[in-house]
Amino acid sequence: MLLAINPRARRGPAAADALRAALVARGHVVVDVPLDRPDALAQAVRARREEVDVAVVGGGDGTLLHALPPLIEAGLPVAIVPLGTFNELARTLGVPSDPEQVAALVDEGVALPLDVGRVGETYYLNEASVGLSTRVAELQTAPLKRALGLLAIPVATARALRWWRPMQLEIEDDRGHRRTVRVVQLTIANSYRFGGVVENPEASLEDGQLWLYALDVRGWWDALRIVLAVALRRFQHAPRVETLRGTRFTVRSVHGHRHRVYADSEQVARLPAEFRVVPRALTVLVPPDRVATIR
Repeated sequence: MLLAINPRARRGPAAADALRAALVARGHVVVDVPLDRPDALAQAVRARREEVDVAVVGGGDGTLLHALPPLIEAGLPVAIVPLGTFNELARTLGVPSDPEQVAALVDEGVALPLDVGRVGETYYLNEASVGLSTRVAELQTAPLKRALGLLAIPVATARALRWWRPMQLEIEDDRGHRRTVRVVQLTIANSYRFGGVVENPEASLEDGQLWLYALDVRGWWDALRIVLAVALRRFQHAPRVETLRGTRFTVRSVHGHRHRVYADSEQVARLPAEFRVVPRALTVLVPPDRVATIR
């Protein structure tokens, strides 16, 4: 199996050593892939695909984002090792971070095919966004995340509010219907959990659909009601949140602004952009006792 660990992750080097030892102890042949170049994993997958059964990938959501193309292209099952600050997908799937448990997951885990989102040529797992959250992502610097962990989200959000500006966007869905919306934030989610705190029980990682959320917040009262809806797990029904479902959305700025698009906290494109779902594109190993709870 391929062992690809981001050396810049907070526990990267130590995790790599512990995982290698745990996997070898279980009789696996381990091929180390240092993620020191953007194309390192792709080259290793293409060179060793016929002899490799599983890829063990460790890092944060950004590491997974860059690992997606070769894993999807090869159809290679992946065991995720959460080593980042937020680890959004790992938290959603309930995968462990302990090296011994990860090694057990390789042998005993259930192979679950998951949908993947795509914006332009970039795959993503959790969500892609335009608007306020892009500034929040920029302000979540590595030192801030190391110092505050998950608290970096509200701190960065509070700082980003000074750049709070509405956008006029045109949305075209997979049936060719168009609408114009005024938003401060547009999110196209693949997962039912994203943003560290938002959860939509009606969505799924296996439904072949993307969920689009258009937030038109005009004051503190609107923001408070959205926060309350998030706490009640009713974000998709919150006031000032327009929700659409579909397999494809094309988003443009009415005024031609090339707003930045972030996917899983990484800048990947600018508007105009097409967002679409790639059904069951990635196979992930998950704990057997979590399969029934994953949507």
